[in-house]
Amino acid sequence: MIRSMTGYGRGKSCGKITWEVELKSINHRFLEIYVKLPRQWFFLEEKIRNYIRERISRGRIDVFVNCSSETLPVDIKIDKQAAASYYKKLVELKEEVGFEGPVTLSLLSVMPDLFVVEQQFPEEEELWPELKKALEEAVDNLIEMRTKEGNNLWRDISSRLDVIMERVRNIKIRSDVMIEEYRKKLQQKVKKIKEGLELNEERLEAEVVIFAERSDISEELVRIESHIAQFKNMGDAEGVSGKKMDFLAQEIFREANTIASKSADYNITREVIEIKSELEKIREQLQNIE
Repeated sequence: MIRSMTGYGRGKSCGKITWEVELKSINHRFLEIYVKLPRQWFFLEEKIRNYIRERISRGRIDVFVNCSSETLPVDIKIDKQAAASYYKKLVELKEEVGFEGPVTLSLLSVMPDLFVVEQQFPEEEELWPELKKALEEAVDNLIEMRTKEGNNLWRDISSRLDVIMERVRNIKIRSDVMIEEYRKKLQQKVKKIKEGLELNEERLEAEVVIFAERSDISEELVRIESHIAQFKNMGDAEGVSGKKMDFLAQEIFREANTIASKSADYNITREVIEIKSELEKIREQLQNIE
């Protein structure tokens, strides 16, 4: 159920008015909706916003609404006051220039702005259900595209989580070997310093125990495994956001840093670097997830 924040959707409905709705979405930290409507339909903008908010939680959504109708009744209005003023001025002009003949209706009718043609639009209660059909289809198509893209993103993220788990297993193996290696190196150093003297095994073991306690990374490894397990479960969960996943990625990153600071072993440090590299790529992908 992972969704990308990028996608496109289109819907259309045909009634008294033919509605066409197009949606385009891109990444954004929050939900931002920009609606472009013909001026006479501005009163429908908030309904469009509310519907989208019910279906989509994050991203920048650009909404383009177009409409057309060949069946709506037309009302022609005449500006009678303007017609009277035109007539009066034309008569004055006729007398001034000595024009013979009457000021006719045909002459008056060509004067600008005398006639206003208006379509009789239905009320909001009748408009919205038809517009909603087109909007619903557009949102469905948008979500379908975002879901497909989200599945692709999740496959990539999941494969990187598998790589991190493999690195964690390598660190586990190496951390067990590291203690024994330290014991042997310490024994060799002590022998070189005190050749011919008896080796104090108890003191040696005490040093090894101190080293083991200081470099113990078992808790950090357990937490990383737990975070990854939660991460994997999110792939099939409802209502999971990219923000929640990003929080887990940050927690894994923090545990990896702690492992690196505790361990002076080159092999473990190398594995931690690989883990952090994969996490950076995961976090980049999470920026695209709703």
